[in-house]
Amino acid sequence: MTPPGHDAPASPAIPSWRSLCRPLVLILVAVVLAVSAWTAVANYLVVARDPEAPVDTYLSRLEGGSSRQVLAPLLVGGGDDLAQLLPNSVYRGAANRPVGHEFVGTEVRGEHAEVTVDIHLGDGSTVRRSYGVDQVTAWGPFNDTWRLHRRDETTVEVRFPGPLDALAVNGEKVRPDAESTSAPDASRPQARAWRFEALPGRYDIALPDDSYLLATKHAAADISMRDARPAVTEELSVTASPRLWEEAEREVQQRLAACESVLRFDLSACPVPRELARAASSAQTERTPSPGSGELPAGVSAVRWEVTSRPTLLLEQDDDDPLTFHAAHFRATEATVTWLEHGRQKKGTVRFGIDVTARTTGEQLSTEVRLRSMLTGAEK
Repeated sequence: MTPPGHDAPASPAIPSWRSLCRPLVLILVAVVLAVSAWTAVANYLVVARDPEAPVDTYLSRLEGGSSRQVLAPLLVGGGDDLAQLLPNSVYRGAANRPVGHEFVGTEVRGEHAEVTVDIHLGDGSTVRRSYGVDQVTAWGPFNDTWRLHRRDETTVEVRFPGPLDALAVNGEKVRPDAESTSAPDASRPQARAWRFEALPGRYDIALPDDSYLLATKHAAADISMRDARPAVTEELSVTASPRLWEEAEREVQQRLAACESVLRFDLSACPVPRELARAASSAQTERTPSPGSGELPAGVSAVRWEVTSRPTLLLEQDDDDPLTFHAAHFRATEATVTWLEHGRQKKGTVRFGIDVTARTTGEQLSTEVRLRSMLTGAEK
């Protein structure tokens, strides 16, 4: 309640919408102008406004080993025939790729231009090339650009004797994609061909250091800067690596150690002298084991089995499957066997062969070892 003789305080005036609308519009216009100016400057700096610009960007990426950036457009328009794209590290390791360039001249004819450039290669030579570029008109300030008409990409097809988990391309481990791998030879169904997208340079194809296989002859492909054409390598030649030999030897030792074990002797897996073999086959008791069970017959116990002479393991490549290796049969292994038969100590010598089959895909290895009583002609 207002005291007598005093006027009521005036309420604050609320600005009208008309008075607020004008500053808001001015702020909005200022923001739009600022964004437009920033976009125009960005376009001016980034867009290839000169005919030489896309060629310079392309060659600079080749010199820097940025193959993925060069080949990225193929991911959009490459189609079903697109081969595997390799990491930048593979191309950086390519010998004789571009290391520098100098522009010689540019001829502009309307919306098309021919840019001539000298390209310096890793071997010290220089190649003169002309690249076509087309002008692309777009709406907006500074949006017109020049685009490279064609790059120097092509494909390399690598032949190898069977399915491999990984290859080494220019020293870098690469796993071939199933989509880029085929079986090109119907007479050799295990052989494979693998395709990858390539740029100018030299590609060396071998096997990784951790592979069970070793490349006896590398495959190689040269993509020329003068005229990039598809290349097909000679077939990669492989043999067993030291790692495969070590693993096969370990499997043989484990197999022999199982026979030398005193815990349980397996007649079905370990060759024995003829006397013990006859005792095992002719034993006629109630506890006679079933054939192939490997159990000792009644009356036979305390079998001690020890290798006394063994040839060095020598692996030979299979004629039909180059990824499979077998132990060479050139000398027999000898073991001394002692046992108790009905309380009597007996001793004998047995000569036998060792069969080894090792098959690998590079990273995976399966090894089978069998001790064979029947000797081959070379082992006798």
